[in-house]
Amino acid sequence: MERADVVLVYPQRAPAQGRHWIMPSLGLMYLSAALRRAGYSVRHIDHTFLERRDVLAEIERLRPSVIGIYCMITMQDEALSLAEQVRDRALTVVGGPYPSGEPDTFVDQFDLVAVGEGEETIVQVMQHLDDRRFEEIPGLVFRRDGEIVRTTPRVRSKDMSHLPLPYRGDIPNAEYIHYWRKHWKDATTPLMSTRGCPFRCDFCHKSVFGDLFSARPVESVVAEMHEIADLGYDHIWMSDDLFTLNYKRTFELAQAIEKEHLPLTWECLSRVTHVDQALFEQMHRAGCKRIFFGIESGDANVLKEMKKGITPDQARAAVEACVAAGIKAAGFFMVGYLGETTDSLIRSINFSSSLPLDYVSYTIAYPLPGTGFYDRVHERRQKGEWHKVRHNRLLFNTDFSENKLRAAILKGAIQHRLNKLHLRPAARAFELATNPLLRVLR
Repeated sequence: MERADVVLVYPQRAPAQGRHWIMPSLGLMYLSAALRRAGYSVRHIDHTFLERRDVLAEIERLRPSVIGIYCMITMQDEALSLAEQVRDRALTVVGGPYPSGEPDTFVDQFDLVAVGEGEETIVQVMQHLDDRRFEEIPGLVFRRDGEIVRTTPRVRSKDMSHLPLPYRGDIPNAEYIHYWRKHWKDATTPLMSTRGCPFRCDFCHKSVFGDLFSARPVESVVAEMHEIADLGYDHIWMSDDLFTLNYKRTFELAQAIEKEHLPLTWECLSRVTHVDQALFEQMHRAGCKRIFFGIESGDANVLKEMKKGITPDQARAAVEACVAAGIKAAGFFMVGYLGETTDSLIRSINFSSSLPLDYVSYTIAYPLPGTGFYDRVHERRQKGEWHKVRHNRLLFNTDFSENKLRAAILKGAIQHRLNKLHLRPAARAFELATNPLLRVLR
């Protein structure tokens, strides 16, 4: 009878309506690979296309010693309800971005909370299953005799060459491919070529990988791309926090990908600094179709409040170089941040629609727990449970109403759409007509 030492569960659910960017969990694929390499038997159950009863039946059948559950802020409810249903069957461990940032939220529902990178942690938990000396393992938080125990933080290594390739054998690849082709044309799956980001943007939460930037060897990234192509995918989402940070390494990786003639395209995240047209041209030759830039604001003062370390001029130069190289550019913007005024809001929205962007995302500034931004607005928090609130709600008291910010987002979206349809004069007329309207809104 089949048994598994460890069952890893990804509690994502494919929404019934609409089309969504749903992808499997790279984090659990890495844990799966690390456990396999250490000689343990593992099953990674991806909940995305399964009913809860099927997940529970599979756990029942495999009778694992340890159940590991991944959690992001959007999956909190699923992760906690699952933990409740399986807690008496095995040692339960939770990890991922949300538990890493706020471990105390999870200590009562799980036996162990893993903070930070989990590959070594999960293997060491297995090694200490019999003696239960979990306090010797770095990177854990748990409750013992009513007290919360925090072990020493797990120190990340600069070297990523020791990491095995993530194990994709348990992923419902056929279902993901079908979902993506049906909704988005290209079947997409994630790959992470670097970890960490050295920049300290005030709103950003890097609970798992932190500030230390480390890059995988180029050969291992190319080998993983071959695996992905063999599974039948068309496109890769490079899920690095900052794919282009190291100019020389990004250039060399793009050259290596180009040389392989892989039947894959890809997209990534970039800052607007440390890049130029020559790099973008090489990325384009390697199959890069789109780059997402975290521009966040078109106002220099708001960018300073965010500790972004960029200027609107740098943002424009990067976007224009990207488009000139034949790659689509996408931009992320945030409205209603600290220091936002009606002038900066109008400046930012109009700046975003003046750029040759293929896609623009506007969000209302969201203070994630564990960030400087969260600490700064903590006193002004609006009453009510704010973890449960989905993104894009105004969660603290500012000089603006949520309606004003939503109106600004709508204005930006319409201007962007008109520009994309090559109706520049109409976009300009709309911009001039709506600027005064936004001014009078409270």
